[in-house]
Amino acid sequence: MDALLAGIQNAFALGPLLAIAAGVSIGIFMGAVPGLTAAMAIALLAPITFGMDPLTAVAFLIGIYKGGTFGGSISAILLNVPGSPEATATAFDGYPLSKSGRAKQALQMALFASVCGAILADLMLYAVAGPFSKIALKFGPAELTFVVLFAFTFVAGLTGGSLARGLIACAFGVLCAMVGLDPMSASPRMTFGIVELLDGLPLIPIAIGMLGLAEVMVAAERAFLRRKEVSSDTESSPISATSGPHLSLPEFARHWKTVLRSSLIGSAIGALPGIGASLAAFIGYGTAQKYSKTPEKFGKGTLDGVAAPEAANSAVVGGSFVPLLTLGIPGNVTTALLIGTFLVHGIEPGPHVFKTEPALIYGIFTILFVANFFNLAIGLMGSGLYAHIVKAPEYVSYSIIGLTCMTGVFASTNSIVSLYIMIIFAVIGYLMKKFDYSFVAFLIGFVLAPEFEVSFRSFLLVAQGDPLGLLMTRPIALAFCLLTIVAVLRIVWSEHQRRTRSATSLKNTPDPSSGQKNP
Repeated sequence: MDALLAGIQNAFALGPLLAIAAGVSIGIFMGAVPGLTAAMAIALLAPITFGMDPLTAVAFLIGIYKGGTFGGSISAILLNVPGSPEATATAFDGYPLSKSGRAKQALQMALFASVCGAILADLMLYAVAGPFSKIALKFGPAELTFVVLFAFTFVAGLTGGSLARGLIACAFGVLCAMVGLDPMSASPRMTFGIVELLDGLPLIPIAIGMLGLAEVMVAAERAFLRRKEVSSDTESSPISATSGPHLSLPEFARHWKTVLRSSLIGSAIGALPGIGASLAAFIGYGTAQKYSKTPEKFGKGTLDGVAAPEAANSAVVGGSFVPLLTLGIPGNVTTALLIGTFLVHGIEPGPHVFKTEPALIYGIFTILFVANFFNLAIGLMGSGLYAHIVKAPEYVSYSIIGLTCMTGVFASTNSIVSLYIMIIFAVIGYLMKKFDYSFVAFLIGFVLAPEFEVSFRSFLLVAQGDPLGLLMTRPIALAFCLLTIVAVLRIVWSEHQRRTRSATSLKNTPDPSSGQKNP
């Protein structure tokens, strides 16, 4: 109880509250601008938190995470251009509502559903994280080895175009994490005589390069290809965020079943590594349509079609902190970046932190909860302003992002080598986007590789030449080993069925040159 009260008191100090407000404001802005995301904002701004105390730094980044999740809905509703991938499903009904003169209602529904979904997920985090951490304390090298292996497989299979590409991206992340000193023998590995690499490849330059600078390169390529294209279509002007009536509280309350259902879906999906908020939003949208009394209205402008994806993708935030805090396993790109910040501040996520620093954990829980109300207040006050920001030309926003990438990396590391690393991984990130290799799988492989290596090598030492025999005596490790095998088989079977369906549909498609007509 003392730790709980201390955590709440620390979270309500002036520093963390100001950090939450600043983070939410930046997050909504980054989420609202198409192409920019909360993950990119965290990668760019994480270096400025290194001088803050741990709780204030975490509060700032959580604020960005919360604000960015809602911010993507602004451009999705007003421009029909999702500001972030998880807001894609929001555009299906949000934009038709705006075109029919109900833009304000759509934005307010997105905001209220986001806040409610996040609050429910955070309450579930309070209830689940503590008991789960006690179970996780029993994990030894064998359990950690197969938990991380399961996370690798799960992430690789559910992100990117195929299991093979996901595994390649994950394995490349593990390979990059091998650079530096061997954790057991302290001998250099793959440093090529560069002293700066003895501590390993730094996370922040890699993340900024692959998230920020690679996106600038993609945008530059897109602009170059558009230069010579002459389009006959004229883009419609953005719809005003202040048009239409307000969303009344009784009207919002009529959609409580949709919000609750999507919140539970988002919380569950957030706790699974690698699935992400985008899939949660689509599942929430599809489930809402399935249980709706008027499913024919979906896609034509219904508030349920806005509430469902927004509640689901916001609930993912709270759900993603369950594996992060209890096992030290990030569920997505954003929480992988948060692990880097935690480690810089001397916080090692995992079950032991619940015993060593309970006040800090309860402070983080409180910040997650309080950030929702900042998100509500700033979202209500700033929707009109953010609606004007999304009109900024693409070349302006991406020029600023490119400059910020360079200055941010150099200011945080004061090393030219870090700039080279960022540029190299920006090119790698660009190529991964072009050839559909999962950045999520790469980053989670990179972040978890040190823990996996130490656990695996310790497991082999304890096994003394009989790893299978040791595995049979560890039921939790055996369960995760079997889950990994089942996950691989299921993903391979799903890919096989997809290829079979694709080949069958291609075979049944008549050749246009043969003059045959479709049956």
